[in-house]
Amino acid sequence: MPKRFEPCKVCNSPGNGFHFGVEACRGCTSFFRRSIVQDKHYICYEDANCDIGNVEIEMAQKCRKCRFEKCLVAGMKKELVQKGRDSHGSRKSVSLIPSPSSSNRLKFPVPFLLLDPIGSNYSHLESVRLVVHLDEGTSLFTQRTPKRHTFKDTNKLMHKEFEIVGDWILNSFPQFSEFPTDQINILLRHFYLQFFILEGGFIACKNGRNDVWFLPNGDYIDCQNLASFYTDPDNPLPVESEHSAQMFKGSCTGCRRMVTCPMLRENIDQFEFLALTALILFETGLDGQSKQCTDLCIKIRSTVQRELLQYYASKKTEEYSLRMGNILSILPSLQVASIIKESCNLNISREPRTKCWTTWS
Repeated sequence: MPKRFEPCKVCNSPGNGFHFGVEACRGCTSFFRRSIVQDKHYICYEDANCDIGNVEIEMAQKCRKCRFEKCLVAGMKKELVQKGRDSHGSRKSVSLIPSPSSSNRLKFPVPFLLLDPIGSNYSHLESVRLVVHLDEGTSLFTQRTPKRHTFKDTNKLMHKEFEIVGDWILNSFPQFSEFPTDQINILLRHFYLQFFILEGGFIACKNGRNDVWFLPNGDYIDCQNLASFYTDPDNPLPVESEHSAQMFKGSCTGCRRMVTCPMLRENIDQFEFLALTALILFETGLDGQSKQCTDLCIKIRSTVQRELLQYYASKKTEEYSLRMGNILSILPSLQVASIIKESCNLNISREPRTKCWTTWS
């Protein structure tokens, strides 16, 4: 079933999801972004109390100053706007690096046309997470103490993460938003859980440890005490937490063995992590995937692998072809781990399926 969104908090028109901190439509989301990026200053010719929420009035006829003020009152946050987004050019332009030939071989170092934008936006994603996952009543300037998660905590986290990761993808790959909605759904359904597992491995590489499962908000799952993860004091599970931990231990250890351990062994850096991210996003051979979508995904995947080779050459990495093979060999294991992980999560949930894994509009 298609995902149903709440009405836009600014203009009451049909919503399009969670943007800049509130439920909003595409029009108000774009208006707010343009206003911040272009540092717009508007004037109200009435009494600064125009009716922005009246859906019977055409948006083009509504006061822009009062609309912007309504965005702020509704809760849109200026700090969540990526001001560098429009610098990457039109969304319709797809820049792919040509294959190097003997007559026209690329020199190093070179700009990475696909992976540079996603890298800079990933840094912004980490900053956005500080705001989105901020505990109520706490300050951004207060150092947050990581806490141990239960499965319900992680489920809530993944719902929030799905929205901001989706925005990150749309900002990082302009060509992605040009796919039809059904193709975006197919790619993101296949992508999200794999990315969640992959990023956990990357954070483990940054911390140099594998005894806990690191989560994107700074919290963790205690892999040495899985019973704490399967505990729900408000609504006890049909199976004791210790038994649940024993039953689903293979899911946790499997993800760590198949994904996190190889990533730690290779000590994967951010560029390699983002290359793997792009490869799992633009997968091919998926059910329902169109030929046009498949053809573009093949081109993008080829460009990503070429940029990874260029990255190794620019760093003068020894035996980089062998390293690249080791890095890419993580992808099949990641796919298997995500299937196991999803299967186990479905078994412990009373809902038929976590909605953030199945829908995107």
